[in-house]
Amino acid sequence: MITDMTSGQKITEYFILRRKDFRTKKDNNETYLSVELGDASGRIFGSVWGTAVDIEPLLKVGQLVKVKATVIDWHGRPFLSINKIRPVNDGDGVSLEHFIPRSKKAPEKLFDEFTALANKVENEPLKRLLQHIINDEHMVASLKRAPAGKLWHHCYLGGLLEHSINVAHLALSIAEHYPSINRDLLLTGALVHDIGKIVEYNWDGLVDFSDVGRLHGHICIGYALLACLIDTIQDFPASLRNELLHLVLSHQGKQEHGSPVPPMTREAFVLSYADDIDSKLAAFDRIHESEMEPGKKWSSYVKLLDRFLYFGQDSSQQ
Repeated sequence: MITDMTSGQKITEYFILRRKDFRTKKDNNETYLSVELGDASGRIFGSVWGTAVDIEPLLKVGQLVKVKATVIDWHGRPFLSINKIRPVNDGDGVSLEHFIPRSKKAPEKLFDEFTALANKVENEPLKRLLQHIINDEHMVASLKRAPAGKLWHHCYLGGLLEHSINVAHLALSIAEHYPSINRDLLLTGALVHDIGKIVEYNWDGLVDFSDVGRLHGHICIGYALLACLIDTIQDFPASLRNELLHLVLSHQGKQEHGSPVPPMTREAFVLSYADDIDSKLAAFDRIHESEMEPGKKWSSYVKLLDRFLYFGQDSSQQ
């Protein structure tokens, strides 16, 4: 597994090819193939020299490849100096499914938790909306596998359900302190705020954007999907429709973060903060897990957050 690799190790392993591109070495203009590889534990970069031009046309992003390489240290991170790389064939006897990162919780357990939370909603129109989702076999199949992100947070199979459940629990905890909050509206919004991600992403082989996902984004997709579902429910109050869809449109907090509108209701404020807390802490945990080693107290620089992250004192050193 990638997370177990150490400098100096020689490996012959299988990976998903996540990315490939030709690059030129600055000091002598020599061309090499830069690749990003992945398995169920994480990602690693590598380079192919010499045979790069011949091998590149045989490699397709998203396929399994067999790699023979040496692990080296590159700016404090493991890196693969690749001697050989080729597409996997039937004789290798490996399955793509085993290389896709997934939640540590079983999909059925996650869906049961999602359903249990949905069953807490007492408002009849909102209850009918959630039941429509829960009873739709195609939608449920997608919910059980969809990730919540490509690279940043919950970027693995089952990540969407895991994230939605976490956000729902956080939102309910906050609502306990503020009686003015519409608990049913907030809970429903928490469960469905990212539902557009079942369309935004593809996850066969590696997590990536679908065409419509890249063109429209999960907020617009989720808005359209929920608006259509709501319109099939008889006597769904127009004001409730507007407020629920506002939760979807505003849950990323700011327009520069992707939300068409900022939060403008009590429930929208709570949802946007709960979503932000869970996504950032999940990303923190992912970075910690991928970078932590004995004696290391700080992460590498995290560009998306514009800061380093402090892991704390290693308990073994205390």
